Amino acid sequence: MGSASSLLDEKRANYLKGQVDARFNEFATIYRKQYFLAFLSHVQDELQQHKEQHTKLLNQKNPLEPGTVLYEENLMFFEDGKRWKHRFVVVRANYILECHKSYKAFMKGYPPLLRLVPTGGTVFTSEQKYMEMLDQCCPFTSNVKGDFVPLEESMPGQYPLYLRLPYRKDHYFCLYKEDQQTEFLSILSDCIRHQNKDFLKKNTCEVKAFLKALQFYRQEKGQYESWDMLIGSDVRVLANLFMEDLMPYLETELQPFLKTRKTDRRRIWFMTMEAAYFRMNEHLLERLNTLKKECKDMVKEKEVFMRSDMDQIISSRAFLEGKLKAMVAEPATKYCAEHVQPYLPAVLEEVMVPISLGFTEARQLSEGMMEQLCEDFQESDQSEELQQALFKMSMANLQSCYEKVSKLSDHIQELQPTFNYPVKGLQNSTEIDIKQLMENVEYTYELLLRKALEDPSINFGTAIQKASNRVLKQFDYDSSTVRKKIFQDALISITLPSIKKHLAPSFKEELPKLEQHIFADYSNFINVENVYEDVLQQILEKEVLLVVNEAASKKKYNLLTESRYNFSLSSLSSTPPNSPGYLKSSPNPSTALPPYPLLNNGLKASRTFSGEPEQEMKGVGQSSLKSKNAQPNTTLSQDLPKSAPVTVKADVGQNKTLLDENVDDVFVTADEKTTKQTATSMNTSAETRPELITDDLVSSGPIGKVTEALQQAATSRTKEANVPTAVISPVNVTSSSGGEAELTAPPAGEEDNISPIAVCLPIKNAGVNKMDDADDIIEKLSGSQQIINPEISSSDPVKEAKPLDCVQEIRDLVVEVTEIEEIIQPSKDNEESIQKTLSKDNEENIPKMLSEDHESVV
Repeated sequence: MGSASSLLDEKRANYLKGQVDARFNEFATIYRKQYFLAFLSHVQDELQQHKEQHTKLLNQKNPLEPGTVLYEENLMFFEDGKRWKHRFVVVRANYILECHKSYKAFMKGYPPLLRLVPTGGTVFTSEQKYMEMLDQCCPFTSNVKGDFVPLEESMPGQYPLYLRLPYRKDHYFCLYKEDQQTEFLSILSDCIRHQNKDFLKKNTCEVKAFLKALQFYRQEKGQYESWDMLIGSDVRVLANLFMEDLMPYLETELQPFLKTRKTDRRRIWFMTMEAAYFRMNEHLLERLNTLKKECKDMVKEKEVFMRSDMDQIISSRAFLEGKLKAMVAEPATKYCAEHVQPYLPAVLEEVMVPISLGFTEARQLSEGMMEQLCEDFQESDQSEELQQALFKMSMANLQSCYEKVSKLSDHIQELQPTFNYPVKGLQNSTEIDIKQLMENVEYTYELLLRKALEDPSINFGTAIQKASNRVLKQFDYDSSTVRKKIFQDALISITLPSIKKHLAPSFKEELPKLEQHIFADYSNFINVENVYEDVLQQILEKEVLLVVNEAASKKKYNLLTESRYNFSLSSLSSTPPNSPGYLKSSPNPSTALPPYPLLNNGLKASRTFSGEPEQEMKGVGQSSLKSKNAQPNTTLSQDLPKSAPVTVKADVGQNKTLLDENVDDVFVTADEKTTKQTATSMNTSAETRPELITDDLVSSGPIGKVTEALQQAATSRTKEANVPTAVISPVNVTSSSGGEAELTAPPAGEEDNISPIAVCLPIKNAGVNKMDDADDIIEKLSGSQQIINPEISSSDPVKEAKPLDCVQEIRDLVVEVTEIEEIIQPSKDNEESIQKTLSKDNEENIPKMLSEDHESVV
């Protein structure tokens, strides 16, 4: 180490080692306790078979092999603080930078000259900002360049990168082109965030025990707030923690020896810090490995006892929890209501804005790339080019998304007077979630297109468009799910430390007294401090969930309510979402559906659909039909002719998820194309939507004159197919001054004075969905958002028939409309007979005729 080694002599090194050992022994006592609890939780989850709470719809892409190369390029590297040299830089999927002497040395398999783990790093592209950071890190000098910092005028290129690392020497890169700088900055930032968080996000007993032990260790020192140096592996985190404690000693001990010229002081200081940090890492690695092995041996001896006495352990813990709630609930609830709950909406707003903007930017980026693919690839004979385009899509630059999230620090600054919270960890975790979501989008998109590439009979242009729509819908759900989890965790992390800090003086001495309620045999498996924190967190979580759910109900930043997809998630547990066969799963065709409740007007509310999908429906005729975003309790208003009949024939499937539908749902084969010319010719919007057909029916006269013919046609076709059909009527069509038509339910007692719209619904086993979101038609017709689960009813539909408040109750009768199969239209040959049969006097008897047809269908 040169000058650094001379300053860190054996005496000072031994002193540092003794200080580290003393602190580590305190930490180890807490760690052993937390390791028992973490292992007990693992055994309990294994016995109770806990399932994942938040299910995602996009397929989860498997992580890359650690040796996979993500980036490789020849760069200028400032080596040993002396000169610039060409180096071949390689970044693998383990997110470690490898600097090789040359490309030839890399290809021959020679080890790299430098393996750089950029944990906690900060990247600068401006020399001025970099020097400002150095001034904050070095206690002895300011505004002085050392000889270890390359001069800007001496750089070989115009695009430098400065990598600042805590407790280690910095590194400098230079590139010749701006796009090279942008690409390298993106991959370097990826390495930093993954090295910061990947280890700590592992769901293992070691990591869980370490995080809890670190938290309680810091709380014993009076440090309740989150810590911005909680980054990297467990060894690095402990080294960061102990370096903070020992920094005052090093400053005092080394300052008298830094009497050299100013340009050397900074270099010697940073080299001494690096030498102390590396020695501390080596020592802690050895101590921590020994501690982990000891804990594994201890829990192995107790595992049989844990499994046999699990019920008694849980009961004993529940008893202790009840004692703690009785003691803590009142003061904690009072403090939370007065000093936390009033701030939660503001805190959520500050966190929600930049994070949601980052996810929105990611969605727009995905949508733009998929639209470009739809334009460029309309034929399946371009499979190789498509594969290359999908690969580029998977490697998309997400820097614009990260820039939106980086504004989080500016927003959180507003909260610092009330809650002291570092945002670096939250920012890194959010950026990793965005990247994972984008990878899942590309992977799911590729799976949906794979069948189209393999089957030449598939209409590839339609398939790629429908796949894009499907993936974007799934992205919306997953984005909402991930963001709500982020918001809940962030609100708890921000506000819980203030509650614990406030209550600590009152309960710090009282908590040890409660250990008398724990049986001696269970003392290793129950910890009073853990139960105490769980009680506080439960109190806070109630308030946090209320605030997050309120934001979701207001649809802030496209935050969906849970009921938006409740009907779609019922069967997700049968096939894992990350299974390749998940897309190909479909309901068993031999499973019979229960009789449709429409046949006996069995109306029972059980579910609510409160989503806000954008819908666009275009008809063939005089005008196109466009609907606004669905809102609760709104009336569908469209450019319909006043007397235009609307007939919808739909298959009703069992509760199916978006991914329970077969992959064939996304594609239209050549054979199917001839039977579905009407639907495909009208479906030209960005998303595939059901349409209302009004072309020939517009000229057929008043709607009342064609109703009977429509019912007869529907009944005859249904009998031929052996499929029961339910005819829903009546519905008023009233025209507004602007020429728009509104579908409304008739007033009570006035059913005979309306022109009904027949909605024919065949009930049969739905095998494969051929249309996305046909249920939007029913939602629009109903003017409401409730979706009802069909129930079996064996009662006589004639005896128990209720008045048909059609539009109000359609929503209660449909679980999920999976297909608009065919439009029933009267032929021109039948128009004259229809007009003769249905005279003006007969229009008054339409409800009676409909009732008879309804009974015949049953």
